[in-house]
Amino acid sequence: MFRRHQLIIYLSLRLLSIVLGTAILLTIIMEALTLLEQMSPILARHLGWIGIAHYMGLRLPLLFSSVLPLSMLIGTIVMLTRLTLNNEVTIFKAAGLSSLGFITKLLPAAILLGVICFIFHDQITPKSELNLAIWWNKTDPTPEKGKGFYFYQNLDIVSVDYIAYGGNTIKGLTIYKRKDLSHLDSILTAETAQYSNKRWLLSNAKILHIAPGVPLEFTNLTKPEEMIWETPLTPRTLIGLSVPALPQSLHIMLKQLSNAAEPFRIPTNTIKTTIWARLFIPFMFIVMLIIAIPVTSIPPRAGLKSWLPVYCLGAGLLFIIFQEVLRALGKAGTLPAPIAVIPSLLIFILAASAIILMIEEKT
Repeated sequence: MFRRHQLIIYLSLRLLSIVLGTAILLTIIMEALTLLEQMSPILARHLGWIGIAHYMGLRLPLLFSSVLPLSMLIGTIVMLTRLTLNNEVTIFKAAGLSSLGFITKLLPAAILLGVICFIFHDQITPKSELNLAIWWNKTDPTPEKGKGFYFYQNLDIVSVDYIAYGGNTIKGLTIYKRKDLSHLDSILTAETAQYSNKRWLLSNAKILHIAPGVPLEFTNLTKPEEMIWETPLTPRTLIGLSVPALPQSLHIMLKQLSNAAEPFRIPTNTIKTTIWARLFIPFMFIVMLIIAIPVTSIPPRAGLKSWLPVYCLGAGLLFIIFQEVLRALGKAGTLPAPIAVIPSLLIFILAASAIILMIEEKT
């Protein structure tokens, strides 16, 4: 079994080592750039070197998963260029291995990297970014300077001035209770909402009922049962709602689309496009692999003077840009979510395959 798949194992291990090494290098560079931007706020909070290390550790998954697709492109080009310059590609082709054969042999490694990227995007990054947001809010000495935000909970619209202590305290709470999408039922305001014993306790709360013949006046709430906000909202969920574009898992996004009592503030079009993009992450790595395959056709005498690696790198960057443009249109609602994700993959797979066939015919 090992001898039968020896070439797949050899090529896969080389690809994995170079791609992961490239990803680690790019992640370190991104960490340094991010740290330069956040160094002053961290030191201003008197968090010291422990705070810097904590910030870097929590931000690491997002940066790693972000650079992994580009690392796949760069790593594949570097590996295939080395194989070509060392005449290993010539040996493989003399043994009957075509460009399609290279794709087939490297496909398991590309899919594995795509699955790793998917796991980071769907499971690890959302948790690390949420923990980072909670820690950042807990250590904020001036939470009152934070920006207000709102979110939807079933038919209700909830507005918050700012949150503090890791989401355990809400300042300036306003709840617009609606009968349907067009009619208000009442408006509830509270100066503070404190999370205690798995429930929210209101203080200085008032309510305005909107109904025919009822005076438009706020009434103070005095009964203890009226000072409890019945909601499944937790401090962790609240922190997630306060941070724009916070990564979320497929499970949470699907619950938001099904209105399963999950508070949300992200537009539906953005959620749908993100779900489709998340599901097709492994295919993106396959596209990167196919785009890099023409490097195997570098003439032996050309060596590093050949422009093929540069052309392949440019094609990969063009794919990333084109893909992000379509996704932006999908998130804005201009394109349906599937059209915003799938065509970019198909277009570049067909274009790269056509170029590979043209090169094969010439050689």
